[in-house]
Amino acid sequence: MDPEDFDVEVVDDWLVIRGEKRFEREETRGNWRVAECAYGSFERAIPLPAAVDPERARAQYRKGVLRVELPKRQSERRRLVPVRVR
Repeated sequence: MDPEDFDVEVVDDWLVIRGEKRFEREETRGNWRVAECAYGSFERAIPLPAAVDPERARAQYRKGVLRVELPKRQSERRRLVPVRVR
């Protein structure tokens, strides 16, 4: 597969990976000629355990491995507001 064969998206709290696999091989063995073809599309939706920052997401495909980095979203700093008890 090539990097262009993948579609990687962050949708709400899900990582969605789609792609299409194409495999063709042809070889000659003596008097025989062998041709193999395999095709198929796939889709995976993976729930994310924490909120992520989709603007900083990165994906890399190398040597048959798809690596996806999803940095966590910076949590909003809590504001401490004292409440006076009367």
